[in-house]
Amino acid sequence: MAFDLSTYATVEERLALFWAANPDGRIATELVRMDDHAVLFRAEVYAHRKDPLPTAVGHAYEEKTERGVNATSHVENCETSAIGRALANWIYQAGKRPSREEMQKVERMGGT
Repeated sequence: MAFDLSTYATVEERLALFWAANPDGRIATELVRMDDHAVLFRAEVYAHRKDPLPTAVGHAYEEKTERGVNATSHVENCETSAIGRALANWIYQAGKRPSREEMQKVERMGGT
């Protein structure tokens, strides 16, 4: 069964919810691994910028492709996805758990 991308929140929408509820929060990202073919990011979300430990953590993996958005922006996509996962791992799902960006990746990879 195909999925409807419009039923998934974007990371931008999740970020808006997060910042509205946590104006003194912070988000930290870390490039965990990168080679010629793929990248792995870790994102940490903090309820308050001075919190010593993150409230939630998320990871994302992206492969560089020959065409499409990941031909030029796989690093940026990966960082955004990690942030979206960290927000969803807390309470900022804004609908379904996967983000729209994650489901677009499924679509790009031929999934339905």
